[in-house]
Amino acid sequence: MFNMREKPRERAMPLVPLPFDRTLISRQVELLGGYRECPMAKAYGRFCPNMDFGRYLLALSEEERAEKNQRAAKLLNRATMNHNYKVSEFSWEICAWSDVFDLILDDEALRTDKRPYDFAEKDEKGQFDVKTKIPDATMGLPSYNNYDLEHGYICTHPGCNDDHIAKQPDERLSEDLLSAMMQNPECGLIVDGVWGKTDLIFPFAVYEAKKRATSFDGAEDQIYHACRTYLAMLDDLARNPDNVSEYQSEESEKYQLFAFTSCGSYWQLFVAWNFMNDCLVETIWEGDVKYSNDAIELICIIDQVHDFATQQHRPFVMKHLEAWHDRHKRTATPATAKHNSFMGSRLSVPNASENPWASNDEDIISGNSPGIDDMAGLFDLSPNMPQPEWFRLKAKSKINTRLSRSFCSGTGIKKETREKATEGPSPKGSNSEAETFGEEPTGSIIESCKQWSGEKYETS
Repeated sequence: MFNMREKPRERAMPLVPLPFDRTLISRQVELLGGYRECPMAKAYGRFCPNMDFGRYLLALSEEERAEKNQRAAKLLNRATMNHNYKVSEFSWEICAWSDVFDLILDDEALRTDKRPYDFAEKDEKGQFDVKTKIPDATMGLPSYNNYDLEHGYICTHPGCNDDHIAKQPDERLSEDLLSAMMQNPECGLIVDGVWGKTDLIFPFAVYEAKKRATSFDGAEDQIYHACRTYLAMLDDLARNPDNVSEYQSEESEKYQLFAFTSCGSYWQLFVAWNFMNDCLVETIWEGDVKYSNDAIELICIIDQVHDFATQQHRPFVMKHLEAWHDRHKRTATPATAKHNSFMGSRLSVPNASENPWASNDEDIISGNSPGIDDMAGLFDLSPNMPQPEWFRLKAKSKINTRLSRSFCSGTGIKKETREKATEGPSPKGSNSEAETFGEEPTGSIIESCKQWSGEKYETS
């Protein structure tokens, strides 16, 4: 039985982006084999793909069925070849991008990228520390610049008579408006997994790949963490910005997220949603795309997730952004606007990673950051320098990390330089290393480094 919490997930201003505390895992599909009948997510009013694949295909036109069969055959052939040749994880990722997520990639109303996300967690001192992870793919919505909004979406396919209303740029997704609202301390709503950015906003799906089936546990753990983080972004979006302890409407709680894992040719599909204040992640399908039935089923699933993204997720996001934009207009001050022009610059917003393609198996530290001197002014708490809480957290975490690294690496350099100058190590018991930095001798340079990067900064 699930632990039913009566107390709702607490949210308060200033808004601090925090993942859900816990992940609840449902595998009733795997245990009961009843995913075609009624997944738990569907019973709780969330969207689930139609798992009666025969009926789903019969409802399509002959041309649509032929197109799906062709894509499934391509997926099966590539998966079989990758399996036979024992290819790397990179080749399996290519298979996913080109044969599974291809239509989502081509949809200009959506955006897909291998992109990091920031998250906050408390350290051993109870202070928030901002860390970063990188899933293999994140799927969300694009923001639009002024040119996009002015010219709109123009279909370039000859003879196309489709209605492209769902692809049209919308002012509610304006990158300028989103950035200004996000940087307003009276709002501070994070819209992108990379705090401060507006490139890929409010994800609807996340993907993690591994080379072998023996890596499933690792892939699932990474997916669970991404679900807790991205679902929390949607939870904040759905809140009433004038009282974030409540939702905008009764329908606002029905946000959700899809997740995919692949270990070799074996795939799993998850759906995540807020269940009694926890992030519940339910496995609703799994299969091996080396087999024709599983390959066509995965194609049918991904197309339905694609439709969900354009027909339900995108309208949900835009509708709930209206209240946040309205609050920004009502609360923005000249000081806020002036500071936003600085915070929106390339210098000011801490980027995610010096190497955005790094492995996501470990947390990475944000790079490409401003220098310490450049960021020192960010901790001016006067009314003339308003700051959203997320920015303060990320800047402080970055400075702590940079100071710690600079001090530790500097210690090694100073010690090495001194040893070369004296043609040998210091006499036993010497404290000249600490004296070089103007610190009281402590005996252990490592302990000095830890103390300086933590306690000294906190009292400065």
